[in-house]
Amino acid sequence: MTRFINTPHPDHHHGADRMEALMDAVQHVPRDVLGKRGAALLLGSALAAAVAAVAYEVMDSAAESHLLMIWMALWIALFAVLALFADTLRAAGQQVKSSLDGWSRGFAEARADQRLWAIARQDGRVMADLQSAMSRSEAVQDAMAPAAVGEPAVKPTALMSRPHARYHI
Repeated sequence: MTRFINTPHPDHHHGADRMEALMDAVQHVPRDVLGKRGAALLLGSALAAAVAAVAYEVMDSAAESHLLMIWMALWIALFAVLALFADTLRAAGQQVKSSLDGWSRGFAEARADQRLWAIARQDGRVMADLQSAMSRSEAVQDAMAPAAVGEPAVKPTALMSRPHARYHI
């Protein structure tokens, strides 16, 4: 007679669980660094590294007896500079972040336009849709162009009452 013996084997490994948790934490690091204070922290760290490098060169030439006084003066100056320029560093970081966001958004829109145009060249239906959308857009722009008297040829509310005028490209 045959007997089957089922031994319970764990379905997961504790080391793999720890590695998974570590990888999740590493994936969240860029999101935390790019937050409100992340850019200011990175700029401040770069400034601190530059000051530390200069201080090392200065201390390298100083006598051993003045080393402690130089370190104390260095850290006092460093904290004073960071406190003084904290708002400026934060604003600069936000400006850099917003300009990079705008650049990447423009780059993504350009790639999407290129893909749409490539699809439209291969598919006549998409090309017809694009041409009709462009003609609607031109019609709306012509209707909104000011007349010789300075008044709009058609009132904007009249354009919005037409269903196709709202969906122009």
